[in-house]
Amino acid sequence: MTVVVQLSDVHIRPRGMLYQNLVDSNAMLVSAVEAINRLRPAPDAVLITGDLTDDGSPEAYAMLKEILGMLESRYLLMPGNHDERRSLREAFHDQPWPSQSGEGPLNFAFDIGAVRFLAIDTTVPGLHHGELDRSTLAWLGHELNSNKDRRCVVAMHHPPFSTGIPYLDKYGLRDLTPFRDLIARHDNIDRIIAGHVHRMMQTRIGAVPVLTCPSTTTQIALRVHEDARPASYLEPAAFLLHRWAADTGEGVTHLCYVDQFEGPFPFA
Repeated sequence: MTVVVQLSDVHIRPRGMLYQNLVDSNAMLVSAVEAINRLRPAPDAVLITGDLTDDGSPEAYAMLKEILGMLESRYLLMPGNHDERRSLREAFHDQPWPSQSGEGPLNFAFDIGAVRFLAIDTTVPGLHHGELDRSTLAWLGHELNSNKDRRCVVAMHHPPFSTGIPYLDKYGLRDLTPFRDLIARHDNIDRIIAGHVHRMMQTRIGAVPVLTCPSTTTQIALRVHEDARPASYLEPAAFLLHRWAADTGEGVTHLCYVDQFEGPFPFA
């Protein structure tokens, strides 16, 4: 069995500072870490799909490193539009990113059990929308071609679809056609997972399921009318648990709330 927890959009702040001057995102990630540590069986890894910090500062990454040090499972980090690649690299030297220094995309692959994860960097330094440059698309194509007999999961920060929420899609992933064409040429993609939108959403690209992970901070309001104004709610924090069976390789994804609720009761 392969079990991977996906966290996203944790928006860590320097010590003592609140997210949007309202929410203690640091304490909320601590609660998420505690919830993950209670899982049985323990996950093989925890993947955080971007917006690790809110301002990309060294102080925020130091705070993130302190909190993630409480995790009992291995963790892997991807950048989001609120992150800063150089500061992220400097804070976390043990991540499986490309060895070259500089500001290039942080694309990387890792194996958990029989599943190969392909983490692609959709961020554009200094901007909030997402793009996939030629080098990233070429890297992804090479990985998919080299692993035709394996089950592959593509992970990204910006989801590769329009959400229908106007103020989200303004900062979505642009120029989707090359990516969608690449996905259509391969039949070894188990699913695509993403973050960015602070909500769980699901759709498909062809036959491939696409899932987004909620945030551990605020959840963005579901407002789909054309003149909708940006809004968020303090809905329950949550994460996704992706599980692949050892015998069949079939995968299932569970939505897991961070908070503990009344129960368990002796019925199902």
